[in-house]
Amino acid sequence: MSRKDALDRVGVGTYGTEGDVLDWTYYDEEVIAVATLTTRLFTTPLGSGGKTLDQTNLTQAGQIPQGQLFDVRAIKIMYTSGAVKATAGVQELYTLLTRTTLSIKLGNKETMGQWTIQELLGANTLIALTPTAAGDNITIIQPKYHGVFPLNQKIVLAALTPFEVTVVHHVAPGATTATDRMKVCLSGILTRVT
Repeated sequence: MSRKDALDRVGVGTYGTEGDVLDWTYYDEEVIAVATLTTRLFTTPLGSGGKTLDQTNLTQAGQIPQGQLFDVRAIKIMYTSGAVKATAGVQELYTLLTRTTLSIKLGNKETMGQWTIQELLGANTLIALTPTAAGDNITIIQPKYHGVFPLNQKIVLAALTPFEVTVVHHVAPGATTATDRMKVCLSGILTRVT
């Protein structure tokens, strides 16, 4: 960078005229409910329906705000239990993860992507184990559990283009997963006009 370019950049300060390009994540969460099979995420914006900033950061229902373009490059899943689980609850959790799908749809287009939660988490094997004798610690296959699913092809969410993320439980959630929270995060590059 030349001295003149550096001086011009310093002269502009924090707020330039070219806009902002940011690493960004838009997120929303589902509170697991007994027998609720389908949840549409990113449809209730921050401040509506009791949604707080720890639950979502999308400010408009089902669309990226005016003046923004968002290139989704990864999907992140975060899962938090609502209560301590007993041994049987672990198997119920594993069933929920393997029998739940996530789809992303834009406006009037076909689905832009569809995955199982198990795949998105990187949990290739989920095996509940109860030792047959006290103190037995039998090693089982452990997956590379990561919770970040990089996309080979980005999904472009343009300003004011309707989109939704649909989570479908193909087996109804049971009592031990009720009140658990699953957060879906769309991560990528946000271009914002300032």
